[in-house]
Amino acid sequence: MKPSASNRKRARKAYRVTAKILVSYVSILLARRILGKSFYINRIDQVHAKNAQRIRAAILELQGLFTKVGQLLSVMSNILPKQYMEVLESLQDDAPASPFSETKNIIEAQLEESIETLFSVFPEEPIASASIGQVYKAQLHSGEYVAVKVQHAHIKQIAEADLKIIEQLIKRISLFITIGGIEHVYTQVRSMIEEELNYTKEAESMRTIGQNLSDEKGIIVPKVYTEYSSEKILVTTFYDAVKINDRQQIIEWGLNPHEIAERLVLVYCKMILEDGLYHADPHPGNVLVDNSGNIILLDFGAVATLNEEMRKEIPVILQAIIRKDDAKVLASMKRMGFVGDDKDSQKIASKFIAAVSQFIRNEVEIDNLNFKDISIDDIKGSSLDELRKEISIKELTKTIQVPKDWILLERALVLVIGTSASLEPDYRAMDTIKPYLKKLVIKDGGLKNIIIDTIKQQFTMLLSLPGELSTFLQKANSGELELEVHDSGTKIYMGIQQLILCIMFIGFLFFHHETHQLTYLIIAILFGVLLLRSFWRNR
Repeated sequence: MKPSASNRKRARKAYRVTAKILVSYVSILLARRILGKSFYINRIDQVHAKNAQRIRAAILELQGLFTKVGQLLSVMSNILPKQYMEVLESLQDDAPASPFSETKNIIEAQLEESIETLFSVFPEEPIASASIGQVYKAQLHSGEYVAVKVQHAHIKQIAEADLKIIEQLIKRISLFITIGGIEHVYTQVRSMIEEELNYTKEAESMRTIGQNLSDEKGIIVPKVYTEYSSEKILVTTFYDAVKINDRQQIIEWGLNPHEIAERLVLVYCKMILEDGLYHADPHPGNVLVDNSGNIILLDFGAVATLNEEMRKEIPVILQAIIRKDDAKVLASMKRMGFVGDDKDSQKIASKFIAAVSQFIRNEVEIDNLNFKDISIDDIKGSSLDELRKEISIKELTKTIQVPKDWILLERALVLVIGTSASLEPDYRAMDTIKPYLKKLVIKDGGLKNIIIDTIKQQFTMLLSLPGELSTFLQKANSGELELEVHDSGTKIYMGIQQLILCIMFIGFLFFHHETHQLTYLIIAILFGVLLLRSFWRNR
């Protein structure tokens, strides 16, 4: 893998493929103008599929960093047609091995000692090779077996050349076809590749995550041998193990696939929801199991953080949905970066949140966070269906933005759930994830806060009635009144009932007689239970 005039040849090949793709799209757009929209709709998926295969063939021929970029685009991008996503996700990051002489030169130059002085055994053939580096199984003079990951020679120059080619391709495509957000995606992909080229950063991530998981039984993050590692070399403990989806071997070892799958999901719950720093690429090749049932996490080149703000807001949103507080849901989504600050975005987002919250409350069982399956038929005639008629998908996509942290989180969760299912098909990862979410909702007095906030809402509603009545009369006089007929009699009755229960609950809880504290407390608890029952039955 040496940078040379071959880069120009690679660029010409990339440009030729891009030109063919552009011609195919321009042709079908022209045909749409002449032959109509139905012609376009019937053929556009075929054009996407054919062009996706062209890209796949070009990537496999060009090799270098194009494979890695293709994979990362599938991670970062929700803006490409599904045919492209399927092709990019299927790419395997492998590459021809570099000559041993190049590996030897890099090790000796980086560590300033001969390879024989550093290792007692160092084979010439690697056990794996990818676009950025290759891995060897070596042995230290102390007798320990280690995995030695070494970057390919000139990989930084190759990466820079390939990234420039891809940047030029994006600029040329943008002249003919507008793909919203593609420049931002490219910037993120470039940043991720630059991080993967720095093995020192990967070593730091391994040490941090290893420390975070040090008390987790049956989870191993390989030890980093700092004295043998550098920016281009990473030496870690070697483990004899199989991929986590090798179900047959795991069963032959007498291990329980269900327990291993559950342990994998639990450790990701901890990394994501508690630590905020997690291994972001948990495909089966990066998750191994040894004959003792330990799960070994490999390749920390791709790690991600769920920032403190986002981690705090997940339980806030859950609580706000349960309390029917749409304003708090909107505020939380703004803090997480999903909604912009402009008034139009907030207006559309408010309608969207109100519809989604109402749909969840009416169509989804929140008890124990046990969400039932939702079908298309459930949506018909619901608040979401009404919203679809009022707000176009185009407006919604401009309003609701998906932050990078959330995209990486979503992909990691999909991979974890898929990997656990490949090991144990009958295991349902959500049965493990939901208790973690429930714990987030009720921790730090969350349940108490839900009850107190709900009581506050009842009194606020009572106090606001005169003002709302005044607003109602003003709109009626000015002809601005929009009327919707509901079962208001039942709602008024239940509201009065809940108000009485609130008063009784607070009265017995705070204004009890000193000599009858226990009796008053029991009565207060009884009214509290009745209040919660009323809230739940009329949610």
